[in-house]
Amino acid sequence: MKFDTKMEKAIMDDLEARKARARFHGIKHDKYVAELEKEIEFYEYISKGEVPPTWIERYCEEDE
Repeated sequence: MKFDTKMEKAIMDDLEARKARARFHGIKHDKYVAELEKEIEFYEYISKGEVPPTWIERYCEEDE
């Protein structure tokens, strides 16, 4: 399946629904919101052919 505007809208709607649920329940740091935000961030970097900065910090050794 290809990523398109319909898929993007569904993902963003899901994110907003998760945020609304968290607000309703008074949850400041909802794990389901954070999970989807992380997936979106990962997709954005990969779609540009870049590596997420957290991966660089975690998996790449610094040159000394």
